[in-house]
Amino acid sequence: MKEIICRQQTSKAVVMGCWILNENLSIILASTLAWARASAVCLNFNCMLILLPISRNLISFMRGTSICFRGPWRRQLDKNLKFHKLVAYGIAINATIHIVAHLCNLERYHWAQSAEADGFLAALSKLGDTPNETYLNPIRTFHTSTITETLTTISGISGLLISLALTLIMTSSTEFIRQMSYELFWYTHHVFIIFFISLAVHGAG
Repeated sequence: MKEIICRQQTSKAVVMGCWILNENLSIILASTLAWARASAVCLNFNCMLILLPISRNLISFMRGTSICFRGPWRRQLDKNLKFHKLVAYGIAINATIHIVAHLCNLERYHWAQSAEADGFLAALSKLGDTPNETYLNPIRTFHTSTITETLTTISGISGLLISLALTLIMTSSTEFIRQMSYELFWYTHHVFIIFFISLAVHGAG
């Protein structure tokens, strides 16, 4: 009984800690934090879906054995490439929102360390100045370069790799490129391996 109570109290403490952390970050970053996280959730969902329509074995299995896919539902399986493209557009839009939101976040982090910032915002940004104290604002001084700070973090480097891989895949997928050089389209699409590895590292970082 005591163990159950202890576990519940620990769970409540963790949830409360996460809630306090999110509230404090919301004060610093305002609505751009919500934009970044909402687009990240949509990205994760769409990245999960993007491979399903081009999995030939899965499509063949669903077409041949599943009772649910008969009649008009079965014809939808023939539109798997259209669904793949639709999901890709969703990834492109959400990735753009995510990148812009994070750029705004970095600028707000930077501004929070300026002399113009005051009140609770400045107090939260100053957390971590004393030894053995955690911080909320990764930009520690106003003179810190946001680009340099981004490229020295795991999430920053992996985010850059994701952006480059996605740009290569999307640009080589245009109809013009596919007609001129299908091999270029085919080989650049294999960059998806780097994309998904970087995506996993980005989420962990």
